[in-house]
Amino acid sequence: MNAQTTHPTRDTTDPQFLGPEAGQQANGKAEGKAGGEGQCVSELDANGTELHRYFSVARGALISVRSNGVTLCRQVDDDWKVLSRKKAALNSLCRWHREVEELPSMQELMAWDEDGICETPTGHHVEPDGTGPDGVPSWLRALRLV
Repeated sequence: MNAQTTHPTRDTTDPQFLGPEAGQQANGKAEGKAGGEGQCVSELDANGTELHRYFSVARGALISVRSNGVTLCRQVDDDWKVLSRKKAALNSLCRWHREVEELPSMQELMAWDEDGICETPTGHHVEPDGTGPDGVPSWLRALRLV
């Protein structure tokens, strides 16, 4: 299983770069909670407080929308990287995308792949390429590893 990917680090306001879940530029404030435990503190703190965090299916990554308009991206076992310097619209995201706060570790993903039973972001146990009863894909499927 190869989970290594390249991460864009250039700043951009191109909606194509952000992916389909970002939508158009937000007209107002995004709501959510501040903070973010377990992250690279320097990158997170340098970009204001966290307004909202969600999981991006298109990127297979955790996205952090910051108070200064910066959007950060973090994939499994990687550091936070600047994705954009404009505010992203969050109203078009599914509920479970907005509720994901942490990604599973590479060890957890490998164990799920070997066991043949995987967890979904909402906590259901399914086959690695399956979806839960709520329609949420397994972590391996959401991260595009199967």
